[in-house]
Amino acid sequence: MSDIEGWRSSPDTRGTIDILWSCLSTLALCVWTAIHPNIPVVYKFWPVFFDRLGLMGLAIVFPEIIITAAWSQRRRGQSLLADVNRSFGYLPKVSGPKLRTRNLFKKSPYKSPNDSIRQTDSPLTTYSGVELVALPASDNSRIARHHQWDLDRALFGVMGGYAMETRYHTHDGEEHILRRLVTADGISILARIGELPAITLNDIEERSKADIFAKSIVVGQIIWFALQVFGRLGRNLPVTPLETHTAIHVGCTILVYIIWFHKPYNLTQSIVVKGPQAQNIGALFSFHDISRDVYRQQWHRYEDERIEYWKTRVIQASRGDTNFSSPPQAPVSMGLRQALQHYKLEPNLDAPDKLRQDIEILHALAENATQGLHYIESRGCSALDHPSSGNLKLLRDSAENFAIRSVWGGWSSDIGHEPSLAKGIHVLFNVLYGGSHLAAWSSFFPSTVESWLWRCSALFLTTVPLWGLLWILWWRGL
Repeated sequence: MSDIEGWRSSPDTRGTIDILWSCLSTLALCVWTAIHPNIPVVYKFWPVFFDRLGLMGLAIVFPEIIITAAWSQRRRGQSLLADVNRSFGYLPKVSGPKLRTRNLFKKSPYKSPNDSIRQTDSPLTTYSGVELVALPASDNSRIARHHQWDLDRALFGVMGGYAMETRYHTHDGEEHILRRLVTADGISILARIGELPAITLNDIEERSKADIFAKSIVVGQIIWFALQVFGRLGRNLPVTPLETHTAIHVGCTILVYIIWFHKPYNLTQSIVVKGPQAQNIGALFSFHDISRDVYRQQWHRYEDERIEYWKTRVIQASRGDTNFSSPPQAPVSMGLRQALQHYKLEPNLDAPDKLRQDIEILHALAENATQGLHYIESRGCSALDHPSSGNLKLLRDSAENFAIRSVWGGWSSDIGHEPSLAKGIHVLFNVLYGGSHLAAWSSFFPSTVESWLWRCSALFLTTVPLWGLLWILWWRGL
């Protein structure tokens, strides 16, 4: 017998390591490439790396949260797309569901030197039922120098594509720089006043580090895994619970790919807004957001002091002591103009450290912020002079990769507990994810205990929306 043998096929069986390798490798590759992190405020390798690992863990345990976040971000991108293109001289023509955008701006009396440049010869693209139609010359007060945006640019903006760096000096003369990412509300204002930096798809691609090779491997891995699972089902062979779970996650990955198809992948650098008025506009945006946060901190402080005051007063009254001190005074809610005038004066630093630091920053920004307000009003923007401007958030100081708290609210928050479309979408994805696990209800398990553990877990995942409904009813006091 010869000691030399040719090709020998593997036995027609599979071991534990084969199942673990195919499932875990597919799961890891799918989750890694499905996650499209937002741009960090400042890029540092290790913090960004660990943030992504955290998102991977979240996607493995709660994929419906990632899907909901992706869907919400896409909706914000579509809304921003309509706002920006309207500012650039294109009106959204509704060909599907009625488009609803906030009316933050009034007609601008300002005419740009570029108003003579018309872009009516540009190809018009339809995104999500919104057709961008160039305004006639008689109806268009000003046309920006930008080409119309597409969803790629809009999602670039939503994910933190623009940043503002605002310099200020503390009372001791030390210079500091506030670096913040511009939100969708801030981008809408920048577009209206003509201060939004132009961006092309090439600019986005240069900043993007999309690994096409890795995504190609993932597609191949998904096809290979799907053929294995469907092949076994076609032969009436058993499919392990781990394979079932992995197949469900593959479906979630494909759904995230579809939702985030236009979102740039793995960007790490933002475009800094620059120009003669960038310092004043940045100061105004920062002042607007910080003053709003300071008022909220003051209100929470007042509520704590009020509770302590009445506790003390009840104790004093029970002892027959009628020498009561005056109750704490509620903070005064100020409009933006009033706040600018207030913080131009020497600040009152009789406050906790964090609040005192914010008040000092407001004092340092007040002068530039006032000039910024005059400037944007001269360009026809009245967004920050509107009574509802307190609901706007113009800048953010974190990547905000997902905001499940903004969907369901927090334990100590009075907002976010009302029914909403975002909650409905989250509930839908949750039911689909949990219900998919019910497909293995009759699968073989080594023991009855393990079988019922799987069934109970699947039922719990499917019925989680009931807990969400109870959450809303509890906060509404019904």
